[in-house]
This record gives sequence, C-alpha cells and structure tokens, in this order.
Amino acid sequence: MPLLNKHLKRDIKKLLSFHFVHVLLLLVVFFLILLPFLLIFSLNVHPAQNIEYGVTFSPKYAKSLGLDWKVLYLDILDDLKVDNLRLVAYWNEIESPKGEYDFSDLKWQIEEAEKRNVSIIVAIGRKVPRWPECHDPSFVKEMSLEEAEEALLKLLAQEVNQLKGYKNIEMWQVENEPYFPFGECRFPRWEFIKKEVALVRSLDPGRSVIVQDSGEGGVWLPTFMLSGDYLGISMYRRIWYDFWGVFLGRHIFFTYPLSYWSYPLKAAVIGVPLDRIKVLELQAEPWGGASVDKLPLADKDKTMSQDKFLETISYAQKTGISSFYFWGVEWWYWEKEKNDNPFFWEASRVFWKK
Repeated sequence: MPLLNKHLKRDIKKLLSFHFVHVLLLLVVFFLILLPFLLIFSLNVHPAQNIEYGVTFSPKYAKSLGLDWKVLYLDILDDLKVDNLRLVAYWNEIESPKGEYDFSDLKWQIEEAEKRNVSIIVAIGRKVPRWPECHDPSFVKEMSLEEAEEALLKLLAQEVNQLKGYKNIEMWQVENEPYFPFGECRFPRWEFIKKEVALVRSLDPGRSVIVQDSGEGGVWLPTFMLSGDYLGISMYRRIWYDFWGVFLGRHIFFTYPLSYWSYPLKAAVIGVPLDRIKVLELQAEPWGGASVDKLPLADKDKTMSQDKFLETISYAQKTGISSFYFWGVEWWYWEKEKNDNPFFWEASRVFWKK
C-alpha cells in the first residue's frame, strides 16, 4: 500500500508538471498574440493634425507617358496648387558625357517652385525614384565599383553645391531604398552610403537628410540611422510583383495583409519617432504587367480604382503619420488629358486648397 501511494504521488506530480508546462506555453502564446493589441492601445493611434501632402514628380516618367513634362509641371503648381514636391536628380541626365554637368532642367523645376513658395525635397544619389531605380550614365558600366563610387561622390558634390543656394529646398534625400532588392542596381556598401550622407552634411550642414526604405519590406532602423534626421518610407496596399522569383518567375496581384496600425507599431518597436517619418511614396497609381498607359481598365482597377484611391488615402491618414507624398501625379494627368478620366486629378485638389 505505501508503495502504491508512492507511485500515485509520483504520477500526480508528473501530471501536474506536464499541465503546468502546457498552461505556461499557452499563456506565452496568448501574451504574444495580445502584445500587439496592448501596444496599439498604449500608442493611442489617431490621425495626425495638420497633415502635409505633396507629390513626387519625374520628368522622365512624364515623357515616357507621351506628356509635355514642363506643361504638366506648371499645371501641378498652378492648377493643383501643390505646396510640397519631391524632385529627382537623375545621374544619366545630369552628367553626360563624363565630367560635364547640366542642371538646367532641375534648376528650372526648383525655380518655378520657388516662385510659388513650394517646398522641395531633392532626391540625389545613384538609386532614385522610378524604374530602373539606378539611372546610370553609360560610362559607369565600364567602371569598377570603386571607380563608380568615386564618380558618384563627385556628382553629389556638384549637385549639393549647385543647388544649396535655393531656399525652398527643405531637405536632401540621399538614395532611395538602397538596401531593398528592387530595381536594376548593385547593392551599395553600407560604409559608402554613410560616406554619401556625411559628404552632403559637410557641404550643406544647415539642411536635414532623409533616406528612404520600403515601408512594407524594409527593416527601417538601419536606414533611419544613416541620417538620424528623417526616415522616408513607401506605403503600398496592392502590388503586382514576382517576389524575387518565388512563384517561378510569375508575377501576381497581391494585397498586403497589413493594418494601418502596423506602421506606428513598427515605428514604436524599433524606436523611430513617428514625427520623423515621411511617406515619400504613397501609392496613387496602378501597378501591373505593362506601363500604366497600356494597362486595360480591369487590370488598373485591381491595384488602383477610384474606390481604392480613396481607401488608400483613408488608410494612410489613420497611421498617425503627418507627411505624405503621392506617387502617380503624372498618371493622374495622363488619365485626365489622354483617357478622358479627370477623377484622380480633380479628387486630389482637396489636399491643396488655398
């Protein structure tokens, strides 16, 4: 009988120990599931006050759509009355041939904006907005990595020295998603990006520097640490992508399963202040298997219909971020002028009512 009691006690102890481990695991899983909601509640996410809106403008992209880029640009300023712009310095348009620099088009854009008190972010570096992302001059193809880096530093010095006298330049964007694998680009060395930022700071110490990362696929913190001033991000809801060949090279239409609170939550977890984040690329045009002027309506609507346009803006506003630059103003204009569809152009006016 004593032996039976001994075995019984041992079995009960094992059973209790087994249940304790399982209960503990369940509690840990429950806590991990609950943690994001606790963080969200503590963050008290709500739309920012005094949200600023702007657009990214690319003459190169406008020309690819068969548009007169100067007419479009002046309409952005005088018809939409946009008051914040991101402009792009394309290496292959500024330096060709090697050692000869032409800033006339970029200066014209800045000067026209300056006449109207429009603030500017200038994207400089090797990887900048619009496909193929790296807009290298032909002579770069013959260079080693070290030679290309040296040529790029000379370009950056020219760009900053030529443009820093314009008072309406708010900040410099140095590189665009340099470590996100998108575009026809070689990955830059981390130390080299730091050297780029340091060079820009030394030439124009009075202005902030911003570096952009992918809002959905980027880590954020390393990119933010490159400048320490501001972090630029993209914000996409629906895309057409091959995800680096995962689907055997096939592209698919895909909606990111991310709630609006994932952006402030990510910022809080990694330690980037929300007021130091600018959405420099807020999706406002379609993405599909052809250029936007060749896409059939059914495919355009999969990523950017009229309803999706309004939904994306509402989604962005809920994040608590206070600065958004629309991506696709050239397409809005193409839709209005070439496709008899003024909706996107007209609907956007509300953001810049004087």
